[in-house]
Amino acid sequence: MTNPYLDALELVKIHSGTSGQTALAKCILSLYNGQHAFSMAEILGPLDGRYTSMVLALVREYAEHGETEELRTAGEWVYAQFPGLVELSEAMYEARNTVRARWEREREEEMRRLYPEDFAD
Repeated sequence: MTNPYLDALELVKIHSGTSGQTALAKCILSLYNGQHAFSMAEILGPLDGRYTSMVLALVREYAEHGETEELRTAGEWVYAQFPGLVELSEAMYEARNTVRARWEREREEEMRRLYPEDFAD
């Protein structure tokens, strides 16, 4: 029996420049490291039945076994070969963190306004 991560990696390697290759790379990166997460709609959107089945197999494998050596192998290769996707995912990660930090500041400001006695020095 073959491993879905290694099967997907082979597809990524042989179908250069296709939307399927990019979608599989996004899926692998998303499972490999949450900092590089892409939405499922973005991953599945451009895919045909074959690639959709592959993505679902990757997600199923991750749900059943979590991070494995095969995922790390595929993830490391995709990370090295797709610097543009890594750059994009890092920008999205930083943007999310910026928004979360703003929410936290706003929440703290509201708490200080509502309960000033809890924040007295």
